[in-house]
Amino acid sequence: MNRRVRLAVLTPLAVSSLAFGSVSLLAGSAQAAAPSLTCSVKQTPTSPGRYDVNVTGAQPGVEVSVQGGTATHRFTASGSADDDGVFNSSGFIPAGKVTASSGDDKATCGTVKEAEQKGAQDQYAKGYAKGFSDTKANCKMIAQNNLTQLDPNYEKGYNAGAKAALESKFC
Repeated sequence: MNRRVRLAVLTPLAVSSLAFGSVSLLAGSAQAAAPSLTCSVKQTPTSPGRYDVNVTGAQPGVEVSVQGGTATHRFTASGSADDDGVFNSSGFIPAGKVTASSGDDKATCGTVKEAEQKGAQDQYAKGYAKGFSDTKANCKMIAQNNLTQLDPNYEKGYNAGAKAALESKFC
């Protein structure tokens, strides 16, 4: 094959592969730029039965709707996402699954039971860490008298952490 024919055949192939490659890169970055809707449910620590719902990934200024509860007891909230695409709501959610939607985008936030379990685990972990550090400091178990509203999970964690510290190499 002579040089002129080789260039005539290979040049269009090289140019088209570069063009298609850059188009696919642009399409990939456009898809990555559009965030998807995510949300979470968290138990409000100071109010039993009250939950905070956090929605992220919405388009700024677009209506966001949150629904939860059961067929007989419903929780609904709606509002516009802020400039960062975030919408927060708080309310008494009786039970069941919590979902969020914004335009055609939908997300499952979780259930009230999952939020309660997560809250209990978080309180236990905080109590454990505090009990371990307090007891490790002087190798004596200190009663938690300074808390006005002692969470039972925090107290269990505190006691377990204190016991672990007393049995550790530090004491």
